[in-house]
Amino acid sequence: MKQILTISAIVLLVAALMLPGVASAQDNAWHQKDMVLSAGIGFGMYGLYGTSSTPPIFVSFETGVAEKITLGGIVAYSGSSEDFGYGSWKYTYIVISARGAYHFLEHQPKLDAYAGLGLGYSIVSASVTWNNSIYQNEFANLYGASASYFFFDIFVGGRYYFAPKWAIQGELGYGVGYARIGISYKLN
Repeated sequence: MKQILTISAIVLLVAALMLPGVASAQDNAWHQKDMVLSAGIGFGMYGLYGTSSTPPIFVSFETGVAEKITLGGIVAYSGSSEDFGYGSWKYTYIVISARGAYHFLEHQPKLDAYAGLGLGYSIVSASVTWNNSIYQNEFANLYGASASYFFFDIFVGGRYYFAPKWAIQGELGYGVGYARIGISYKLN
């Protein structure tokens, strides 16, 4: 995972250096007072039990608090299932996370690259379907039906603005899917 994040950061930096710059800070893709709403889908997820049945679907918001620093949050939903022969478990995950990011490109009117950290909580609920009433009577009191957990998120990402307020977004990270893609909209 560390290699993926390192390679992603290098690719974003090289892309930033290769793109033509402009002289005015007004032409940055990210401005201090921007508020951005994003939505998309993730691939893979930390803490997932069994086989994914619903990939992480997320909505995030961020706003500038300093020239290159943003704060915000992300909410996501995912599902998975696991079959043990004597019973099948279905898990749902509701993820809530606070995040902060540093936007490191300047003089790029269409490209916004960033890296950040997050702290979140995954609310996990489970239900079980027993294959036989004997198993239900034998195991029902032995196995719990939840496994919620805190997690730490580290991520790198970028947005390409194809219109003044609309962008495609990609992120690599650890929390809500190892890779995330989506669309972003500037609210202001």
